[in-house]
Amino acid sequence: MSLKINAKNEIENLASQILFHKKLYYKGKSIISDAEYDALENRLTNLCAEHPILSIVGYPFEESNNKISHSIAMLSLAKTYSLEDIFDFISKNKCIAMDKIDGMALSIEYDENGNFLRASTRGNGKFGEDVTEHVYHIKDINKKINLVNNDRKIRIEIRGEVYFPLSEFPKFTDRFDSFRNAVPGTLGRKDVEEALDVLRILKFCVYDVIAFDKNNNYISARDFSELFSLEPDYYSKLKFLDKIGFYTSISHVQEIEKLKDLDSLKLFLNELYASSRDYQIDGIVFRLRDEIIWESLGNTAHHPRGSLAFKQAGDTAETEIQAIEVNVGRSGKISFRAKLNPVYLSGAKISYATLHNAEFIENGNYAVEAKVEIIRSGEVIPAILRLIEPAEKKFKLPTQCLCSFPLTRKGPDLFCLENPNCTFKDQESLVYYVSSLDIMGVSDKIVLKIREAGLVQEPADFYKLTVEDLLQIEGFAQKSSENVIAAIQGARKIPLAKFLTALGLKRGGAVKCQEVAKKCKTLNNVLKLKVEDLLIEKGWAQKSAEDFIDSLVNKEKIIQNLLEFVTIINDNSGLLSEEQKNHPYFGKNICITGALSRPREEYKAMLEKAGAKLVSAVSSKTDFLVCNESSSSSKYKDALKHNVKILTEAEFSEHL
Repeated sequence: MSLKINAKNEIENLASQILFHKKLYYKGKSIISDAEYDALENRLTNLCAEHPILSIVGYPFEESNNKISHSIAMLSLAKTYSLEDIFDFISKNKCIAMDKIDGMALSIEYDENGNFLRASTRGNGKFGEDVTEHVYHIKDINKKINLVNNDRKIRIEIRGEVYFPLSEFPKFTDRFDSFRNAVPGTLGRKDVEEALDVLRILKFCVYDVIAFDKNNNYISARDFSELFSLEPDYYSKLKFLDKIGFYTSISHVQEIEKLKDLDSLKLFLNELYASSRDYQIDGIVFRLRDEIIWESLGNTAHHPRGSLAFKQAGDTAETEIQAIEVNVGRSGKISFRAKLNPVYLSGAKISYATLHNAEFIENGNYAVEAKVEIIRSGEVIPAILRLIEPAEKKFKLPTQCLCSFPLTRKGPDLFCLENPNCTFKDQESLVYYVSSLDIMGVSDKIVLKIREAGLVQEPADFYKLTVEDLLQIEGFAQKSSENVIAAIQGARKIPLAKFLTALGLKRGGAVKCQEVAKKCKTLNNVLKLKVEDLLIEKGWAQKSAEDFIDSLVNKEKIIQNLLEFVTIINDNSGLLSEEQKNHPYFGKNICITGALSRPREEYKAMLEKAGAKLVSAVSSKTDFLVCNESSSSSKYKDALKHNVKILTEAEFSEHL
């Protein structure tokens, strides 16, 4: 270990100790003398006089349920188990391959002077938990960075994975079941003092940096690269992060040469998996190397389009089924879960596995005391793979729901359909409603407690709750009750798309509901929708359209009851202003090709605002092709062929 690394470790150890003793002092529980405390500060001052811990007055952290909003959503990754998918992806793009570390994603923010501001978890992608106090004690995370050439005084956000080093885990096996549980379990502790020994050994691996100017505007990949004299290349970005003091696992990042076939890809992956590491991985991430192209591809609601994670087939183990548990979903569908004799897979203790549906249980002859093989792949829920030895007694599928009404068999599944007021399926609907609205401070556990107390039967009942109602429930105090009621009452104005999503409509995921909201503009128009109205839209098939409309009709009473308490914010994105009608690009089809100074997504947003459409190919219906130079591309040739007017970016931007 170098002297530089030793010095850094001592600095962060001192900072962590100072913060710890400062907290005890302000709680009136000091365990060292003032002289001993001063000696710690003096030592840190000698080593790093600018450390932000030294400028803290008092103790800055109070217990809080506040969530931190992510300026740029922290998305998940698209995943595949197929070598063919990966080969197709890297054949079309110049990529790098990197470890998918099995830890917990964190966002670390720094101000324009490089001082650590705060830290948050990924959360739901839009809002994360504030873990600033915890991160102050993770010595592997820099509390001060030096951004060379930061003349524009930008602030940056570092994103990476905090993980438990494999070499340290044996000391904590009596406390944690797995590496995966160890990190969120530690960062989730309210009393940070109880987690200090773990926090001080956690490691942090950075995979991205996002920058903002003094007006909080996002700085594009192109501008960021120019600002710090970098190539707009992901590998260059990692080297930059490494240079300013972050660990990036760059030694495990591989540039991918052209792989001729699946066998060569398989060999490449085997070499990656065989590398020695002090952390656990749950896959390999393939990412476009060109930062500008990666950024221009944008994201889905779930993941960036420029990355793809490969997951190996999961580990398996043999065990015995102890019990088969029954649950009721929002649609009334019955799901089954096997309680198992605990076994370890990929470092995690597994006690439950999914049994999918009634047909799966029948065909597999699964029952209590049957010996089975289970599989676990990454973060996927463990599943029963096969029967090893049958049980003496067969499992009898339930004929009644937990609400005592008869169950209906539909294909491979059982449903509770005869009881429209089944409290067991409503319970999941209530949780889904609240979680879809992102009501801060109202967790799934809180919703279930309120439901179990009999205080809510449908979503509208949430808005009738009072502080006095919650005080009847064990675990609710005056302040926590007031916070929950305030959060619920603050969610009375709901955008149309979010409202539709929260209803839990069949085939009504977030993206589909956004499309419907944009098409219909108002809830009244949504309620008038017919199946044929959806069929003319892209992405709707007969079955999915029918399911959506049927579900909407079945929810009519719930919707009307909600409208007594909530206001729906209409989607006016498609209403035309006078400015749009008079815009030179209004109603025009515009195609873009070649390198431009701004990401295509930005131009797409501006064109939509102007009432124009960005098209992916040139045809006789295309009005303009935006291109900075002549080329041999098919789009350029088609523009000449169809006499489409060609604009430079400067000419195009002038009217935008």
